[in-house]
Amino acid sequence: MKLMWNEKGLLCGKNFTWTYAVFERCMNECITPSMYRAMANYVRKGITDEELYEVEHGNYYPGDLECHAVDAYFDLPINERITLHEQELVNLRAANRLAEAKESAAIDAMLEENRPFDHTSPIDQEYNEFMRSLIDKYRKQSEDLECMMFEEENWRGGHEFDLDDKRYDPSDEY
Repeated sequence: MKLMWNEKGLLCGKNFTWTYAVFERCMNECITPSMYRAMANYVRKGITDEELYEVEHGNYYPGDLECHAVDAYFDLPINERITLHEQELVNLRAANRLAEAKESAAIDAMLEENRPFDHTSPIDQEYNEFMRSLIDKYRKQSEDLECMMFEEENWRGGHEFDLDDKRYDPSDEY
């Protein structure tokens, strides 16, 4: 069995999903999307066959692996965390543009001049319901992405503070 990313971007197995809260319990504070992605990737690469078996059979309980993932994130050099953060913002913005374009396309498809059926068609009502569900789906997706962008834009890595000249020197980490 492999671990996969679901439609919301969460790492999941057959009977377990690694939510933000799984990692937040190890930290006792909230995490951003870039932090989640780094921690979830650590889990995806570091999970043992025994743990995969537990995930598959519904017997998996988070613990050491997830806490090690949190530690591994904070062990990354600050410049690498900044890069992860910046790339996540690029990815979120691109995904949001796509969701907005899909919502707009679904709205356009509902306009009278673009409709593939007239009102007398036996599947007109089903078509309308389907298109409305697409509009709702992509609107919700866009709203979720906007929240994630807000969280990511407000990320603070600690490098912003106590710097006289506002430049970060990575040699200070070692």
